[in-house]
Amino acid sequence: MPSSAQVGGAAVNLTCPETIEINDPLSIETITYQCMVSNPTSSEENISLEVQSDTLGSTTVAYVTVAANSDETVDLTVTWNSATQTNSAHSVQLSATVQEQNGVPPPNIASSQTSSVIDLDYDYVSANCITQGSLTTEYIQLQMGDDWGDIVIQLNHAAAPVHANNFALLSTMGCYNNVIFHRVIDDFMIQTGDFSNGDGTGGHAAKWFGYCNGDDTVAEADCTPASYTIPDEADNGLMHEVCTISMAKTSQDNTGGSQFFLIPDDSNNGDGPAHLDGVHTVFGEVVHGCDVVKAISETDTDGSDRPTTDVVIFQAVPSHVPHHDVDEDGVENDADNCPNDANTDQADEDEDGIGDACDDLAADFDNDGIPDSSDPDDDNDGMNDEDDAFPYDASETTDTDGDGIGNNADADDDGDGVADEVDNCPFDDNADQADDDNDGIGNACDAEDGETPAVPALSVVMTLTAMFAALLLIRRD
Repeated sequence: MPSSAQVGGAAVNLTCPETIEINDPLSIETITYQCMVSNPTSSEENISLEVQSDTLGSTTVAYVTVAANSDETVDLTVTWNSATQTNSAHSVQLSATVQEQNGVPPPNIASSQTSSVIDLDYDYVSANCITQGSLTTEYIQLQMGDDWGDIVIQLNHAAAPVHANNFALLSTMGCYNNVIFHRVIDDFMIQTGDFSNGDGTGGHAAKWFGYCNGDDTVAEADCTPASYTIPDEADNGLMHEVCTISMAKTSQDNTGGSQFFLIPDDSNNGDGPAHLDGVHTVFGEVVHGCDVVKAISETDTDGSDRPTTDVVIFQAVPSHVPHHDVDEDGVENDADNCPNDANTDQADEDEDGIGDACDDLAADFDNDGIPDSSDPDDDNDGMNDEDDAFPYDASETTDTDGDGIGNNADADDDGDGVADEVDNCPFDDNADQADDDNDGIGNACDAEDGETPAVPALSVVMTLTAMFAALLLIRRD
């Protein structure tokens, strides 16, 4: 809604459309609309304009001169990224300030502000999932919900430009949202993408690619959108390897539309369905969540290969950072010692499992002036870190039973099920508490239990006896 301020002789008003709805925002990335600048005074005004948007590109003229008691229209141009900014609404603000009145500075400050909403949230599903746009989005995420986990697909636009474009468009338009996997065959593939009927008989291409049910002789005007198909690209060199995505179609050429299938990693004993090579078009790979693909392939199905419990794609959305390598350093998250910080060499100076790129090498746990990365005793408890089971706990050094609880806090240090306070060998496993010599020290830790005096011990006694006898004889003499 427009607003204005008037003090003294200068004044200005702005009027812009409150909402501008964009039809098919994937097909265009810019619009120009008009706003009215009104001068309600009896003097000519030179007015400065400023347009701003936090999310969209926006431009307009810097100044406009408006005659007394007159209006002037100005053009505002906004731009957006069709790959990332559709499916949402954006605000554009316009401000006007009177700089001169009849050629001299005005006696007061006079300004006006207004805003418009650029609505890019076009309902493509209600519009039959058709667009005139094109996309080169590289990653698409299939959000399968907490029961399954997500699947991230990397599209190969170089090898299969039509298929990759078509899939990116259908995903971005929301056409795959809430669509089920209607055909699942264990050790083979899982199929989905029928957003029309949900049973494998429906779906279509995202736009006119020159084919109507596989026929390239039919004109676009004579083909209904439900019959839009895409040309085969099956000779692109991509094979039906495990963890890839391929286009479903009929037995006729060029009849792919929206249905696709994913190949689990155990398909054909891990070799993938090679008999589909050159027939169906592979157009990308699963870079995250192939375990989800396999899990879905193993779900229970009926006699028509449909899961007995629906497996649903809750949402398919562009994913601009591959989930398997968030920092894009070439090391997958599961193996990356700094998954959120690029560190291709995986350097780890202090060998603590945290890479140097995200490890605070200046940290000093015991505040002794020696950084942890070079301090041999980080908790300053007198035991070297290499031998200390708890290098960052000054109250613990040993964990006899390896249960993660230091001996000082562990009520059963040897893990034999007998509490230390009653255990006759608290640091040696002796669940039976055997003590043959009844000296209170269990056999497991008593070196004397069951022993017989050794010969050397008798020799010592005899030697002492002989020496005593000799002394008596010497004294008698």
